[in-house]
Amino acid sequence: MDDIVLTIIIVFAILVFLISVIIISYNVFRKWRISKMFFDCDKVLQSLIDPKNSNEYKIQRITSKEPYDYIFKTPLHNYYIQVVPNFGTYEICINNSIKWQIRKSFNDNSMNFVSNVDKLMRLDIDDPKAKKLYIIYPNATSLLKYINECEMIFVRPETDVYGTNVIPYAGLKEKPEIFDKIDKI
Repeated sequence: MDDIVLTIIIVFAILVFLISVIIISYNVFRKWRISKMFFDCDKVLQSLIDPKNSNEYKIQRITSKEPYDYIFKTPLHNYYIQVVPNFGTYEICINNSIKWQIRKSFNDNSMNFVSNVDKLMRLDIDDPKAKKLYIIYPNATSLLKYINECEMIFVRPETDVYGTNVIPYAGLKEKPEIFDKIDKI
């Protein structure tokens, strides 16, 4: 009888240890993935700076509870940037200014939404040079926007999305010149 109790206690201790290791590993991985996301965004924003006029550009990473992650100042605009994690590279469908749905495919009827997009959308900025920008990290299968109940359009970097622009990180990394399109709008 004592052997059975001892075996149960040992098995239970091993299970608790394994579950703890899995939970800790998962949390470490999530934090690493978020820090990598911001590291990659830092690099791509640095690559947008014109070396000839580098003193006219400024990148500021915001770590406080602001509704944006970066302020990127260019000669023409001051961009308030929010990075939207989309690690599954799912389709993002912009239903309205504050409801962005994450879908695995066009037929997906689940109600998964991007969190916190409403905060930047609703933010009033007293800066005539201000523009709001969302960077989808690392990418999205497709970016769609409802224009009425029955019609959708593909969102391009230059597409006006309720006064903002949306750019996939992968596209910005591969073709930094797409930023020039929105910077001149």
